[in-house]
Amino acid sequence: MYRVACTISLLVAGLAGCGSLPDIGRAEQTAAAGNVAEARAQLEELARFGLPEAQVELGDLYADEDSDESRKQALAWYRKAEAQGSKRASLRLGKMFARDGRTAKERAYGARYLRKALAAGDDSAVIPLVNLYLEYPQEFPNEDPVALIERARAAGDPAGDYALARYYVLSGQGEQRAGDIEALCTPIAEAQPKCFQLLAGVYLSQQRDDEFLALVQRAQGAWESGQLEDRDLYLFARWLSGDESPRAQVGTTNELYLQLTPDYVPALTARARLIMEHNYLANPEAVIEMLEEARAKGDQKATLALARAYERGRIVPAQPDKAIELAKEVRERYPSADYLLGRIYKKGYLGEADPEQALHYLLKAARRGFPKADYALAEMYWEGKGLAVNRQYAWSFAMLALAGGVERARDLMKEMLPSLPRHVELAAEELFRQERVARRQMLASRTGKSATTDSQGG
Repeated sequence: MYRVACTISLLVAGLAGCGSLPDIGRAEQTAAAGNVAEARAQLEELARFGLPEAQVELGDLYADEDSDESRKQALAWYRKAEAQGSKRASLRLGKMFARDGRTAKERAYGARYLRKALAAGDDSAVIPLVNLYLEYPQEFPNEDPVALIERARAAGDPAGDYALARYYVLSGQGEQRAGDIEALCTPIAEAQPKCFQLLAGVYLSQQRDDEFLALVQRAQGAWESGQLEDRDLYLFARWLSGDESPRAQVGTTNELYLQLTPDYVPALTARARLIMEHNYLANPEAVIEMLEEARAKGDQKATLALARAYERGRIVPAQPDKAIELAKEVRERYPSADYLLGRIYKKGYLGEADPEQALHYLLKAARRGFPKADYALAEMYWEGKGLAVNRQYAWSFAMLALAGGVERARDLMKEMLPSLPRHVELAAEELFRQERVARRQMLASRTGKSATTDSQGG
């Protein structure tokens, strides 16, 4: 260990006197200037040599990207640094698993890392831990988020005030605590942008339309002055017309999206999708132009939305060939693209059904976490259109769909039950259990996590 430490010290000393060699500070400046590839190359050389600070910085670069592969790389570098005792890496692991954990086990790892950071005196772990406890109370039934919230508030962290307001909403106290939520969030909305959603919820629920409009104008003004980031205003706009809003404000959402476009590309795509659902907002033909513009700017969600538009044929004539081409462009990123491809082949939009291709894509979508594909597979095996009826497969896929939140699978199962022998039902249930285990293992493989690795790393 002494030899390694001395070698690292000599390397750092050498780098300080040689501007052409990798350097952490210069890599940070390079990344800030937008040259991420060059910054990554500099950090990788230092990270592979074993410098934990470089490993954390390299993990941060990967974490900023939005893909399974980049997440896997970020986790790998954080783990290497954490194994060397880096507290920063431990906190990063906790925040990543808490924020992006896809299974209860991953979220439990997140809580463990965050508690470890908290025990070491790092109060920046408090709010991520609170958010985890609030979001998944059933997974942490013995934890007390309120005590942590009060700890943050006592330290003067405005995030604690937002967390308390959010706690009131999530614990079913939103209506009776509306005045408290308003008092907590009104002074800090610009600093804690999600407070705009909580305040809007209060005003819309209480029919306080003038105050709601004033709140929207406040958010617009904060964005114009630079106090709100593009993404903050975008998330507020999206919430206003979503399922959580007490009264959907489609027109206001459209207005805010317009304010953000064309520079903020996600708003361009989101507005196109909003118009697809509410045709009165604009000429439907404009949707394709907006999506093409967003796609040209690199937004893969726009590509997926175009694929759906050409598959469904609601705003433009259906072009299944074009839908397939577009869906294949983004299928590595979006399981729903596999589902779209499977649906095209299942329904025979190309002229006749192709059950083999439909099964291929639907199974891929299902195993990547898209439960509507499980329902489609259950239908195929139950109806036997183009393939042999298999009641065991039909029941197991229906169970998987229902477990994934597809409620109509319940009706399909009621239809199947009278003609389903008990031994077939039992075999299907065993297949269901085996498939769930296999899918968890596949997910762990894609995200670069295994229970063994994490138990060793934490």
